Amino acid sequence: MRESFYDGLFRFENEWPIARTKYTKLYLDGKKMELNFLPVKDEYKVIYNTDSTGGGKENAVFNITFDKDTEITGHMKLKLWVSANGSDDMDLFVGIKKFDRRGKEVYFPDFNHIENGQVASGWLRVSHRELDEMRSTPYQPWLKHKRLLKLKSDEIVPVEIEIWPSSTLFRSGESLRLIVQGNEIITSNLTPLRYYHGETVNKGEHIIYTGGKYDSHLLIPVIP
Repeated sequence: MRESFYDGLFRFENEWPIARTKYTKLYLDGKKMELNFLPVKDEYKVIYNTDSTGGGKENAVFNITFDKDTEITGHMKLKLWVSANGSDDMDLFVGIKKFDRRGKEVYFPDFNHIENGQVASGWLRVSHRELDEMRSTPYQPWLKHKRLLKLKSDEIVPVEIEIWPSSTLFRSGESLRLIVQGNEIITSNLTPLRYYHGETVNKGEHIIYTGGKYDSHLLIPVIP
């Protein structure tokens, strides 16, 4: 169970996922750019540009500060309601980050073998969003990858994004940050990345819908 790079403890459990896991929804608030334990009443949409030369926001960032020590161990899942302006498909890149009480990012080993990694990562091409209902669980979506479900103009669709399993302790006063954008979140100028999504289908704007009937949320596995 990690607290930071090379700092944590080993603990033995009897099963995986851990049986006492309390799966908890953190609802996205697009107006305040926060994550909330309670559903958000007012509908709001967050727009970011997938072309860094196009100006405007390049991602959507949501935060929550924990008021008590919180262990997150297992699979996370992000459910979003999304649409695209200027394209019939979307590549979504998801990152979970940790920040200490002073607002400084806490880094972790990255699967690309670089040291400025985040807590956990996830990806989805929206045209591949079709779920395998037999294999999916509430905390881990499985995708069929059998057909392409392209987006129609102004079509708003729900997507479920698997976030790789991890184990991290957030102390009271520390924050979790959710980032959604149209390209890789972790990059390095020092060495070529072993795994890198350089080509995307993204054009124009991505729109994320939150609140009201749009129950966009991050599902986290809290260990009591």
